[in-house]
Amino acid sequence: MDKRLLELIYMDYINSIENPVEINIEQILRDEIKEKILNKFKTPVKTKKAEFPLEQGNIYLFFKKQIPIYYLIIDRIDGLYEVLKVSNYWELANQNDFIIKVDDEMFAIETWNNFYLTEEEVKKSMYIGKLSEEDFKILTDYISGKISELPQNKRGLTVPISENFYQIKFHQKESEIVREYKLRVFEEEENVIQISPEREKEILIPLVAGREKTVFSCDKFLLKKLPEENLIQVIFSPEIQGKKAVITIFDEQYEFFKLPETIYIESSNVEKIDLEKLCSAVEVSIELD
Repeated sequence: MDKRLLELIYMDYINSIENPVEINIEQILRDEIKEKILNKFKTPVKTKKAEFPLEQGNIYLFFKKQIPIYYLIIDRIDGLYEVLKVSNYWELANQNDFIIKVDDEMFAIETWNNFYLTEEEVKKSMYIGKLSEEDFKILTDYISGKISELPQNKRGLTVPISENFYQIKFHQKESEIVREYKLRVFEEEENVIQISPEREKEILIPLVAGREKTVFSCDKFLLKKLPEENLIQVIFSPEIQGKKAVITIFDEQYEFFKLPETIYIESSNVEKIDLEKLCSAVEVSIELD
C-alpha cells in the first residue's frame, strides 16, 4: 500500500480516537433496521442488540467514552470473557493481525491484543456478526501455536518493530485503548512485572541533560514509558512473539510458554527511569522446540 495513503488512514484512525463523535446507540439501531428493510426486503428484521447467545467467534461493539471498541469472544475464564480486540482499520494490520470479512465488512482481529469483559458488559454490547467456522479454526490454531503464521492472504504487511511504521504505532494505540480491561487478570499471568526498589535505583536517570527518553529501541524489543499508569511497556519484535521464551530482568526470570506482543514493568518512578539502562538489564532468551 502507498505510504502516503497509509499515513492518511492512520491520521483518520488517530482522529477517531482523539476526537470521537457523539454516538446515539438507539439511533444507530433504528437506522440499521431501516437500511435492512429498504435494501434487502427481508422480514422479520432483527436488531443486532443481543438476543444472540454469547458464543466463541461472535464479534461485538461497545463504546468507551465514544470510542468504538470492536471485539471477538475467544474464551471464558473465571467468570470473565476473554476477547480479542478487533478493528475496522484493517489497512493498518501487520503480520500478526488476522484480516477477515463479516457481512461484507472488513476487520482485523488483533491476535495478540486480548482483554477481559464481564458478562454484563458483553450483553450491553452491539452484536456485529460471527466469524466463519473456517476462519475461527485458523484463528485458534494460530493462537495455540498449531500453525506458526497466518495465511498470507489473510494477514497484514510484515514490518519490523520500529516507531517509523504506522502498523507499530497503530498497535501501541490499540493496546492502550483496552489496557484497563487487560489489567483485570494481568497480575495473575505475570504480564505486569514489578522490580524491587533497590534494583530500580540502579536504572534511574542521572542528573544530566539529554537522557529523558520516553521510547528506546533494544535488540528484540521496544521500551515505552506510560507515566500516567506507572508502567513501562515492553513490545517484543514480531519475529519472536508467540515463541517459548524466558525473560530475565536483573536476576529475576519469567517464563512464557507463548511470548505475548506486550508485557509491562511497573514502577512508581517511570519518568525517572533511564530506558537505556533498563534495556541493558533485560535479556530475552528464545527456547527452541
